[in-house]
Amino acid sequence: MTAGPTAMTRRRWTRLLVVGLGCVLAAACTTGSDRQEATGTSQASAGPTRRDYWPTAGWRTAAPDQQGMDAAVLDDLDTLVPATYPQVRSLLVVRHGYLVYERYWQGVDASDGHNSFSVTKSVVSALVGIALRDRHLQGLDQTVEELLADHLPADADPRLRRVTVEQLLTMTSGLAGDDSLVGGLDGISDRMAESRDWVRHILSRRLETTPGAEFAYSSAGSHLLSAMVADATGRSTLAFARAELFGPLGVAADDALEQEIRDWPPTRAKREAYEQAPVAWPRDPQGYHFGGAFLKLPARELAKLGYLYLNGGRWDGAQVVPADYVAASTRPQSDPSQGPGGYGYQWWLTNETGRDSFRAEGFGGQLIQVIPELDLVVVITSDAGQGRGDAADLVGAVIVSAVTG
Repeated sequence: MTAGPTAMTRRRWTRLLVVGLGCVLAAACTTGSDRQEATGTSQASAGPTRRDYWPTAGWRTAAPDQQGMDAAVLDDLDTLVPATYPQVRSLLVVRHGYLVYERYWQGVDASDGHNSFSVTKSVVSALVGIALRDRHLQGLDQTVEELLADHLPADADPRLRRVTVEQLLTMTSGLAGDDSLVGGLDGISDRMAESRDWVRHILSRRLETTPGAEFAYSSAGSHLLSAMVADATGRSTLAFARAELFGPLGVAADDALEQEIRDWPPTRAKREAYEQAPVAWPRDPQGYHFGGAFLKLPARELAKLGYLYLNGGRWDGAQVVPADYVAASTRPQSDPSQGPGGYGYQWWLTNETGRDSFRAEGFGGQLIQVIPELDLVVVITSDAGQGRGDAADLVGAVIVSAVTG
């Protein structure tokens, strides 16, 4: 029997939720043969590089050769991308703080927002660091029981009560993974999205492994981090981000769309409103912004997050994210059995042609990649509906090779 529109919509959105949360672990989402395992030294700059401006009010552009890049190599992307990587919607290259390459395809322009999928996790991680800076959170060893006591069911797994912030950041909480293709539990994300209380639903689960013992890619854990930030600061995750992260970086989020997802899959009207919004961050039924995915921002704003971390969390004279937290976030903290490399605090660690790198990565080709040795930030956004994760190959195969000095 042919599935009707409702069943087809449910399957599509469930697939986007489940696969989008776990796809970066699957073999299809790893990149080309030039990518090597991170050596363990990949991290943001220990000290701030001297900058002649900050892109708070907008990125300055420069010719590639003015910033030590080969314009002809970058220009080849104009034909290579639509011919070989048709899923790509935008590609930005920032060298020495200047935008040296910026292209959009599929009718997209610089004002359009992009569903960043699991790049959202890296934003939530930054907010955890800021909450630590301001002492809203007292330390990475604080537990679920301390921070989410009001949400814990009476019969919660005792081990889950003792899970720490750091274990959630490193995907070693013991919660089941989200994608059955890589060892997670089938349908677990769907059941969370269908529940009336996402946080309590997560806290009602039995742990699959001992906390701290094994890596399992869990967007549920990232959502707990979002709830912790909100409860500890007394503001919604987005409100805290506006004041302490987006504001200092000049990311315009005052008019962000904040839809509550009370029904799964979302209604057609909600889906269309989300697609049209340049900035959006959906919330669960209790109002917590989803920590695992679906933050939507324009590509130039995504580049600012990479540039912040390239500069060790410092921005225009202010230490927005603590330097030691950024350093810890961008060095290996846990060891995934699959994926592009090691894992820090909601950041992936990898290697591009012998150079250590770190990146925020989302389903279907969403990428913020930072290569500190080259003072380089690359942003790629893609049409996730095409289900391709190979756009990251462009970094090692073309963009790094364009660096001339």
